[in-house]
Amino acid sequence: MPEVEIDPEQTALLLIDMQNDILHEKGKAAALGVWKFAKEAGTIPNTRKMIEIARKNDIPVIYVKIVFRPDYAEMGHVQLSLCTLGKMLKEGEVFKEGTWGAEYVDELKPEADDYIVVKRRMNAFYNTDLGTLLRGLGRRTLIICGVITNFCVEATVRGAVDRDFDVIVLSDCTASESKEMQEFPMKAIFPMLGVVTTTEELVIE
Repeated sequence: MPEVEIDPEQTALLLIDMQNDILHEKGKAAALGVWKFAKEAGTIPNTRKMIEIARKNDIPVIYVKIVFRPDYAEMGHVQLSLCTLGKMLKEGEVFKEGTWGAEYVDELKPEADDYIVVKRRMNAFYNTDLGTLLRGLGRRTLIICGVITNFCVEATVRGAVDRDFDVIVLSDCTASESKEMQEFPMKAIFPMLGVVTTTEELVIE
């Protein structure tokens, strides 16, 4: 991949759903296999490296987490009755508010100066203050890491582009359920919406 230059004063780092239920082998959504893919791909250590780069260059680190109330009311009737993913989340009590599974994995815990955005749906911009936060910080370029690549990461990338943000997706800091599900958005979708690269190819101006 070619090198990608970024201006740290215009950039923010977004971490999407790096939570125990999906990224820990004992998480309630472990059966999806995202944690296994992430382990093999080095997603967590690569993301940790990117966080360190961001902090060193005064790039804001924004943690996005998906959390549901105990009755999963915010998912809505259609989500729970027709959406396979919605049923799985509620029945398995995945990302339930106040549980260990809804917290960030130990290796990627936020620090005091980091920002946290809580969402209820896949797109990190939907009904959250993420857009307001980014405008307040004066950031227009987003470096995106996280899971699941073809669900919440993709939804957030689309949401960012719709709001006129420039997007950089780090392929080595994302993970999905399988190689096929990981590669399709990386090859067919993200290049049309922004830039796909790796931590090694980022150049801080």
